[in-house]
Amino acid sequence: MNAFTTRRGRLLAATGIAAVAALALAGCDATGGTTDSPAPSDSSTADGIAGEVQALEAPLSDWPVPTDKVSDATVLKGKTVYYVPVTLQSTQFDIAQVGLTQALQALGASIQVCDGQGIPTTIASCIGQATQAGAAAIVADAIQYELAGNAFDAAQAAGIPVIIADQAPSSSHPDTKTLVTITGEVGDQMDEALAKFIVADSDGKADVLANQATDGSSPAEFFKAAQAVYDANGVKVTINPVSSANFPLVAPSTSAALLKDPNIDYLHVQYGQYSQPSIGGIQSAGLAGKVKVVTGASQLSELQAVQSGDLAAAVSPSAAYEGWIFADAALRLAAGDTVPDYAVPYRLFTSSNIGSVTLSDDAVANGSIYGPTTSFADEFKQLWGVN
Repeated sequence: MNAFTTRRGRLLAATGIAAVAALALAGCDATGGTTDSPAPSDSSTADGIAGEVQALEAPLSDWPVPTDKVSDATVLKGKTVYYVPVTLQSTQFDIAQVGLTQALQALGASIQVCDGQGIPTTIASCIGQATQAGAAAIVADAIQYELAGNAFDAAQAAGIPVIIADQAPSSSHPDTKTLVTITGEVGDQMDEALAKFIVADSDGKADVLANQATDGSSPAEFFKAAQAVYDANGVKVTINPVSSANFPLVAPSTSAALLKDPNIDYLHVQYGQYSQPSIGGIQSAGLAGKVKVVTGASQLSELQAVQSGDLAAAVSPSAAYEGWIFADAALRLAAGDTVPDYAVPYRLFTSSNIGSVTLSDDAVANGSIYGPTTSFADEFKQLWGVN
């Protein structure tokens, strides 16, 4: 199965707009650069990676639903869980919200959504509203604890469980009975999968431009997994920093980097939100058709771009499944149970397998594009003992 198993791992901050980035960028390297690999790849290495790519393209055999029973599946009944995404401008969070809503309904609970809008004061206000309302739990999606530290502290002091999702865990805020970080460790794996695709597709002869996000410290950490693949196969990589804070600069910076090195033939876009302006940069440079584009954190629009040929590859994690994970964690925290390790399933889509799936909002929401014939919703309901 192409999935990850540690809650202490890392998952990308899928998006964030200027106000979040302004605070999160502290300590991040915002300068571009080129990494020259130590040695050329040999055919055996490239062939081995080609096999790994095929495995990443394959459908999942099943859903990694936890197996530990919940001590009290009624603890959330009649209560409200607050969902606070960093910004609802990202499709990723819309889909996770739908999954969480459905899961809470199965538990007899309700959801209250408060859009963080990428603004720290708004995020803190959302957390404060949840605390004042006596929420059963708070799910903060792609929000660093430090962005609303006082508000999170107050929530925990009031006995309200807090779930930090889609962020690298913080040593300053380890898991407790009222705080867990859920990651599924998929961030670095997505970058690694894209790098493997490029190595296999180019037979190790690629010249890569990487549009690496600088929204927070996690993206650079995640990209190390891709860099290791590139280095091992003699692939040259040029880093082009991109951020939500400077979103209008994504296209021109991409164009400038491509014109500086006319040998670049692959563009590794770390997150789907940057794919369209990145493609725009290719077009502005007059290189449409020459440079292949791949991206991570993909949802329906990016998969449709693979289908149309605008993208060569896209890695898609199941955001809807993640919504059910959030509900499971909220249930266990409220019941005083141990929160298990979770896995976030994902799949690599290319021209080789995109024709085998039906691309629709429903297919993304129910997870059928990832392959299992079983329903993760039904499996969670069975685990909780609810209809």
